[in-house]
Amino acid sequence: MHIKSVLTDALALTSCFLGLATAEAATTDYPSRPIKLVVPASAGSSADLAARILAKKLSTILGQSLVIENKVGAGGRIGTADAARATPDGYTLFYGTSITQALYPALVRPLPYDPLRDFVPLGQTFWFATMIVCNSQMPFTDLKGLVDFARDNPEKLSFANSGLGGGNHFSNALFAKAANITIQHIPFRGNAPGIQAVVGNFVNCSSQTEVKSFVEGGQIRAYATTGKDRDPRFPDVPTLGEAGFPAATTTWWHALYAPNGTPAAVVEKLQEAVREFSRDPNVGTQTSEIGLFPQYLGPEEVAQRTKDDIELFGKVARESDLRLD
Repeated sequence: MHIKSVLTDALALTSCFLGLATAEAATTDYPSRPIKLVVPASAGSSADLAARILAKKLSTILGQSLVIENKVGAGGRIGTADAARATPDGYTLFYGTSITQALYPALVRPLPYDPLRDFVPLGQTFWFATMIVCNSQMPFTDLKGLVDFARDNPEKLSFANSGLGGGNHFSNALFAKAANITIQHIPFRGNAPGIQAVVGNFVNCSSQTEVKSFVEGGQIRAYATTGKDRDPRFPDVPTLGEAGFPAATTTWWHALYAPNGTPAAVVEKLQEAVREFSRDPNVGTQTSEIGLFPQYLGPEEVAQRTKDDIELFGKVARESDLRLD
């Protein structure tokens, strides 16, 4: 019995060493095959465009292709949940945003994933803000005029959003609360139909990112950016803080993630790849026209920003009775 026990222990120890050696070899060779990048947004959206730019650059850095999988549904929550449950081997990555990682956790109960428990941040890639815009036929030319009009015409000023509880709905609600005005929230299935409704004057205003061509074409007028800094595309348009409404400031972001449990050596390699991506000066020239601006934050900073934003969004949601459809 004693000899049998020793042999059993030896076999178990050998198996353990072989398993560790195999895992170490797999980590050393990573990546040895294409990587899937889950994007919880539709093809052609700004998040999709940013993810494809990132994927192309990381393919060069890592020596393997990154294949985009657009997984939409429930505002991106389905794709996010699927990525959270993926095998944590480095061959499924997730392109998250502050909508999926911070806004939904503050608004949705129950949420089918935990942004802090289920994901390992690899680094922030971009920031963006929305621009408050209105149809050019509206009888005001600056933000003060917009606020005065809304106060003189309660609930008559309408704002388009990409769906109740989405990012620009949140920005609209936050601005309305800070300005002490009452507005109509008009939901659409996405940003594109919402801004088209404003251009056609079916809806008065919106908070949007991809507005440059419409502003330059004269169909809509820009009044303020929701970001803490001025939008480089519109250097003469003030921030909400400069216009007297600092409490309405909202800046959004994108970041790359791996499922929790991904081997540490793989995570480290991916984090370094994101840092290298962020140092590429050509990235901004590809995204700035649509309002996405490169900004790198390390993994710990991403985690802290996520916590801070969940707290902020939850507070605003409670105070504004903001719900998600």
